[in-house]
Amino acid sequence: MRRPALLLVVAVAIWLLISWITLTVNPVDQAKQFANTLAGLSNMRLTHATVDPDTGDVAETPDDLASAASLTLGAPVTVEEYALARMVATESLPDIRGGGDADKQARIWVAINDCQKNNGGDVLVCLTGGNGFGKQGASRKYATGRNDPTDYHLALVRACRDGTTPDPTSGATHFLDRYGFATDHIYDPDKYAAAVAKWTSYGWSKILDLPHGLEIWT
Repeated sequence: MRRPALLLVVAVAIWLLISWITLTVNPVDQAKQFANTLAGLSNMRLTHATVDPDTGDVAETPDDLASAASLTLGAPVTVEEYALARMVATESLPDIRGGGDADKQARIWVAINDCQKNNGGDVLVCLTGGNGFGKQGASRKYATGRNDPTDYHLALVRACRDGTTPDPTSGATHFLDRYGFATDHIYDPDKYAAAVAKWTSYGWSKILDLPHGLEIWT
């Protein structure tokens, strides 16, 4: 029973080493994909965007990345779907911190509601201010720069958009990461309190607390 398992581990190690030497794939991404495949999950990276290390801006246009995702998937991916998938890949918590399906679905629905209520349904304008993908700030209400989405993120987006996954936020239009406010990588309650006071001054109110510090506001 042990020998096949050992052979499997050795084979994977050799495969990752060859990948690293040839630079044809990212071995870390491939290792994650392999592990998820064994677990019956899907985690195929759809694009490999070029992100400026200083500004956080993505060099490729949203249309170009949606086209690249379509080629990777072997099926059409709209620019709106890709933008939402990229947003949730960047904004959601890492799985190790509790960023599972519920966390991601809530963020997707908030963005969908926000786009519908405040931008006439224009996803790109809502997420990026029409300035392409990149860091949150200025014209961008959402972070869309750091992480490329996988087919897992895309599947979550599609399930929300077609109604398979009902809206768990009751139409909310904002989310806040309580523990995202930090000083020197340590949670800073004063920064969190300042954000809450600012949002309250806008007339917004918290309607839902989700695990791991995710708050839903409207």
